[in-house]
Order: sequence, then C-alpha cells, then structure tokens
Amino acid sequence: MLKHRLFFGAILIAVLVGLIYGDHRLSAMFGGDRAPDAFRTVGLFQFNGAIIAAVVAILVILGTRELRRLFVAAGHAPLLIWPAFVNVVLVLFTFMARNGPASGEIGRSSADYQFTVAWLTIALLGTAFLIARRRKTERAIGDIGTTLFIIFYLGLLPQYLLRIRLIDPIDGVWLLLYFVATVKICDIGAYFTGRSLGRHKLIPWLSPGKTVEGLVGGVAASVIVAVGVPFAVGSLAPASSDLHGLFPGTRWAVVFGVLMALIGQAGDLLESLIKRDAQAKDSAGAIPAFGGVLDILDSPLLAAPIAYGMLIE
Repeated sequence: MLKHRLFFGAILIAVLVGLIYGDHRLSAMFGGDRAPDAFRTVGLFQFNGAIIAAVVAILVILGTRELRRLFVAAGHAPLLIWPAFVNVVLVLFTFMARNGPASGEIGRSSADYQFTVAWLTIALLGTAFLIARRRKTERAIGDIGTTLFIIFYLGLLPQYLLRIRLIDPIDGVWLLLYFVATVKICDIGAYFTGRSLGRHKLIPWLSPGKTVEGLVGGVAASVIVAVGVPFAVGSLAPASSDLHGLFPGTRWAVVFGVLMALIGQAGDLLESLIKRDAQAKDSAGAIPAFGGVLDILDSPLLAAPIAYGMLIE
C-alpha cells in the first residue's frame, strides 16, 4: 500500500507541477491585456489562470458527484445537476471576472465578489424550487441542506484556489503551488510520524489512524515547507526575479505553516465525518491508492480561504 501511495503520489505531483508550469507559460503569452479578439468579445482581456480554472472546474464536477453519492448513502437525496452547474459557474466566473476589462484589481475583485453573492442567492432559490418540485415534504430540509452544502463546499471554497492563483497575474502559480505543498505535506508528515512514533489516538471515534504525534509531525513538516520555500527563493533566485517579495516573511510563514496544517487536518476530519456517516472508506476509487477526488481536495479546500487572506496581504 505504501509503495502504491508513493508511486501514484509522485505521478500526481508531476502532473500538478506540469499543469502549473503550463498555466504560467500561457499567462505570460497572453499577459498585459493581450487576449485574442475572440475572447475579448466575451469579456476576457487576459488569460491568467486559464489552465488552473479548467482543472478546478473538472475537479468540481467530479467532486460534486462523489459528495452527492456519499449523502445518498447516508440517507439523503440532494440534487446533482443543479449544484454541479452552480459550482462550475462559480469557478468560471471568478476566472472571467479577474481577467475582465482593465478596470483595476479592485474593480475586478469587486465584480467577482458581487457575482458570487448574487449567484449564491440564485442557488438558494433554485435549490428550494427544485426540491419543492418533488412534491414531497419528507426530508425536504435535509435535501435542501445537503444540496447547499455541496454548493458551499465545492463551489464557494474552490473559488479561493483560483483566487490564490490570480493574486499575481503571472507568478501567482507559484503561490498556489506553495499553498498546496504546505497543506499536503502535513498529510505526509503526519502519516510517517504517526507510523513510527504514534502512541496517543487523536480522535479514535472519527479517525482511528490519526495520532497526536502524527499531527505534531505534520505541523512541523508544513512549517518547514512554509519557511523553507521563501528562504530558498530569497537565496537562490536572481536579484531581478519577480519571485522576491511574492512569498511571506519568516515569521508570517511560520504562522502560515501552522494554520495551513491545522485547518487542512480539520478539512480531512470533516470529510471523514461525512464518510463515516455514509459508511464509506473513501469518497470514490477514481485515484489509485488515494481514493476519490474529495480525498485529495479535502484539506486544501477548507484551508484555501484562509490562505488567500494571508497571502494577499
């Protein structure tokens, strides 16, 4: 099992780095309001984060199916097509709003947030209407609630993955990679520390495999990455590189590493809570040795809004 996780984990890392590099190159190619005229007609004046937006949209669709399947297994009946549509629109509009007409970063961010609020209101009304169309009052509250949970979890939260990418038009890809690495290294550190030193169960009724020692090891691993990346960039990058000043300073990086580790683990436990209720070991079997899309996204999703707030300062 460990060999399989290491093998497929290495593949996932290689794919992630490849996607981020491709996104970086594409953004550089169409930066500075140089988007093709065909895209300008639909309001796209830049092309920053296009590959990341497409990948996140695909993951959102797959994750929506997985989460609904878990809720159905737990006895609920949330909608499927509607939340999937709402979630994709949320992600894609963040991409479009922040690559819109050159009205300044504040104007683009304002358009993003205003649409998000308006679209979430429509999502609430649409959810209530579609559940009411079933003409059944039994479990209606639960079905509305689980549908809205899917929208919040896989529509609103993934927006922040894209917003982190778009903090900087070109080099924001490295901030996204920095965030993902800081969060996910906690899983790796916790796994190996727990296997070798774990003695005290963290939350045995929810996640029997997690230990206090593993959590400490995971937090330490996240702090090392959070501090080590800015230090390496400061030491190795040329003085003219735009990467200088992109990452947080040492003290802020320590805080960032601790928070990303703890919030990421909370996200993992949240998904565990849902899976236990559904009596499922994994959210799906889409990714060998890891489970489903949700098993990969659980920790970054919950941590992304906090990371965005910390990195944008």
